[in-house]
Amino acid sequence: MNDLFEKVQNVAPEAQCTVKGNRIKITTPVKSVVKVAEVVKECGFNHIESVCGTDYPTTNTMEVLYIVGSVEEALKSKVVILGSRIPRDNPVFPTLTNIWPGAYFHEREEYEMLGIRFEGHPRLAKLLLPDDWDDIPPLRKDYHLKKWGTIERVDSGLRIERAVLHNPPPECIPTESDFVKVKTPPFLERFQQALDVPEYDTLGRQLFQWVRKDEQTIAISFGIQHPGSGHMRLVLGVDGDIITEVEPDIGYVHRGKEKMCEYKNYFQNIPLLERPTVHDSSGMLFPYVLAVEDLLDISDKVPERAKYLRIIMAEFNRILNHTYWLAIMGIFTGHSTMFMWPMGDRELIIDAAQRLAGARVTYTYFVPGGVRNDAPDGWADYVLKVCDKFEERINHYREMYFENPLFLARTVGVGVLRRQDAIDLGIVGPALRASGVHSDTRKDEPYSLYDTIDFDVPVMKEGDSYARCMVSYLEMYQSLKIIRQAVKLMKPGPVRYHVRGRLRGKEGEAYARTEAARGSLSYYIISDGKEKPYRVKISAPSFRNLLAGVKKLLPGHRVADVPVIHWSLNYWAVEADR
Repeated sequence: MNDLFEKVQNVAPEAQCTVKGNRIKITTPVKSVVKVAEVVKECGFNHIESVCGTDYPTTNTMEVLYIVGSVEEALKSKVVILGSRIPRDNPVFPTLTNIWPGAYFHEREEYEMLGIRFEGHPRLAKLLLPDDWDDIPPLRKDYHLKKWGTIERVDSGLRIERAVLHNPPPECIPTESDFVKVKTPPFLERFQQALDVPEYDTLGRQLFQWVRKDEQTIAISFGIQHPGSGHMRLVLGVDGDIITEVEPDIGYVHRGKEKMCEYKNYFQNIPLLERPTVHDSSGMLFPYVLAVEDLLDISDKVPERAKYLRIIMAEFNRILNHTYWLAIMGIFTGHSTMFMWPMGDRELIIDAAQRLAGARVTYTYFVPGGVRNDAPDGWADYVLKVCDKFEERINHYREMYFENPLFLARTVGVGVLRRQDAIDLGIVGPALRASGVHSDTRKDEPYSLYDTIDFDVPVMKEGDSYARCMVSYLEMYQSLKIIRQAVKLMKPGPVRYHVRGRLRGKEGEAYARTEAARGSLSYYIISDGKEKPYRVKISAPSFRNLLAGVKKLLPGHRVADVPVIHWSLNYWAVEADR
């Protein structure tokens, strides 16, 4: 890392570098950020993970951070966090999409959520918020919902006055006009007015204009109803049935998770953060509890048994995700048997998880310090039997589905993602490994006790839809291998380190990442020493994969290939929208 620091100092003498474990933070004036970013990229940090903006009204500044990893063997465990402060009343920042193309949608999100204008961005437009959003950017600290009441200024910044919740002022009580707005929202009025207007897109006219490059191209809307799984749509520019341009239109299930985290304490956020992906809820929560434990300085106090139980539950969820994905892929490729088989077989895993956590989905099982409860008597032997039975079942999938000529015709050579493109776009998970990149956070930066377990990382080099499907299928075998070892390695003992008193993170920041079912999932949490986090940034694999992936993969293919390419990326709209 000395080489990196030396090169950074050469181009930006005023830059400051700090190291905490595998996290390298570089802070530089905004005038030097492009040069520093180029140096960081040259030193091997080539895989964008997230872009995080944070509002600091007390100092009248905003901070913009680029969180970048690497797929290079020597750097896989390290993360560079490159950032600058900019004036809050004029939040302008140079785009870094020329250096890390995968930052394209990350920058758009920070633009609409914080009002940061990224100069030079190819298309700085709304992404998650409604088209008719006319309020201030919601992740600014002075944004509040009217129904929550007034804002009171205190020494630490801005907060919502609790008394208002129980005794709201008149302006916070809904009036008849408010109900009329709900019954007849503005977009419906526009729709009624535009019925006779040709080629008018009431849900985002600018998208239709964007994909029409010439008179020969027409724009069609693929969605909003479940083009894959979850509400989103793709606006396609087509010439005949050949796709020429794609613009994803997401946000239909955006719930404002990052904003909601600021109003709840660290424990209350646990059930909230599980919801974006119900069949991988433990995977969604894993990096959050790791980051919170870092802020509490209790990472080394988590009991060994709890770490193994976390691994088992995370791998259960990986299998549940992959079986659900496989079932939907069966529908998209016209193979109804491969919808019914995985949906039935996954019940074995659901039952095993339910016996441990007490629920079929969204278990709220991971907590800071360990897990919520220990396994019941006889559970370990039951899990081993379930693994044997499940492996017996998925053995049949290869001949029935993956060697089926119709499936091969629909997927082989379709939607090829080249290795370098996958790296440049920040693709993660099976989609990245199917393009020949050996990258898995469980191996690259082992967490919990994954380094005590022997397992392989399936990698294929073809980069097509078939390779992405096969990697996910093979991963289920590895998950079974991990579960069996974890069950045998577990020793009797406590499953939780109990934090005494109120849960307050130390002032500072924590960045944790894990390998969720769809790929690397990370949380960047800023703490001001209070019960509630100051900022929570979630980087979800669905957001990173589909948005960059479909814009690269779909052009040149036929409209009939959209479902297969789309779902081979294992996109889940609720996870992406958060």
